[in-house]
Amino acid sequence: MKTIMKTLLVSIASLSVMFSVNAGELTVSGSAKATYNTIAGGQAANGIGVTNELNFTASGEMDNGYTWTYSMELDPGTASTDANGQANNDDTHITLTMGDLGTIKACVSECGNNKKYAFDQSAYTAMSDTGYSEGISYPSDAGAYASLQYHTPELPFGTKASIAYGQPKSDGQSGNATIADGDSIEEFSVSTSPIDGLTASASYYSVKDYADGVTTQNQLEEGGAYAVEYAIGNVTVGVGKSFLAPQLLEARHTLGASTVEYYENDGVSLGYAVNDDLTLSFSRETSERSMTTASTVTYDIEMDSVQIAYSLGGATLSIARADYENVNYTNGDDVTETIVAMSFAF
Repeated sequence: MKTIMKTLLVSIASLSVMFSVNAGELTVSGSAKATYNTIAGGQAANGIGVTNELNFTASGEMDNGYTWTYSMELDPGTASTDANGQANNDDTHITLTMGDLGTIKACVSECGNNKKYAFDQSAYTAMSDTGYSEGISYPSDAGAYASLQYHTPELPFGTKASIAYGQPKSDGQSGNATIADGDSIEEFSVSTSPIDGLTASASYYSVKDYADGVTTQNQLEEGGAYAVEYAIGNVTVGVGKSFLAPQLLEARHTLGASTVEYYENDGVSLGYAVNDDLTLSFSRETSERSMTTASTVTYDIEMDSVQIAYSLGGATLSIARADYENVNYTNGDDVTETIVAMSFAF
């Protein structure tokens, strides 16, 4: 991995010396969304919300034909320290596209290559990733770090692969930012489309703890996912599985009955485009905890989601309903969530 990182850094430095860059262009795009969210069975009030996301993108071309893009997103803050929903500089990346040589990326809070939702065909959104927090534990990815990445050009059978190395970050950190000792991540991903309509993908990552060997650690964090999608006519079906083995600092003989050794998640999703404007979907996800103590009784989280999205030209009206069972792996904690959303893209 160190050799790969050195090669990437040398390549970037060499390119900056060898090639001049023409003046680029700046564009602004984004989205605005109004939502109404209701919860039945859980202790949460109905919510009306308005949110927006602005994406500033600059692009240009080098004398040798290579192209570059810079992207920065401004999102409303959600932390208690973000007064009045102030916009935060996050999801930033610079991409250098080198034709048949592939692509190099430098990313902060962006460029995640996780395939945990590659199976999902939801008309509105993956319900386990928004709205009510049902407690499913998914694998992380390089998008949660500041990372350097290499992506291959398209290979035979529509195959593409990537490798990423990341370190802890702060949203909007400058190119001169330094960090204290911290964990690092290595991530690999691949996708391929060997026949029309079929796409298979997979990802894997591992976290290297800077304190490894200093403190007692029974298990370092690692995880991954794989999925298969198949589209025929107006129907697309996806199935997938993801895994997360969390970091365990305790020694084996001290692990308690409540310690999770790994999480295993399964998903299946069906999308149907009725016509150019109307889309329907059904998705099911389950999450299972495997404990370090075999005698511990566990309960799986289950989620069923039905969604509909209708295009109104410059806007999209969406309705999504999700039924959750055993929220946070707690037996009998069942919740129903309904979201009505009106989205505008510009």
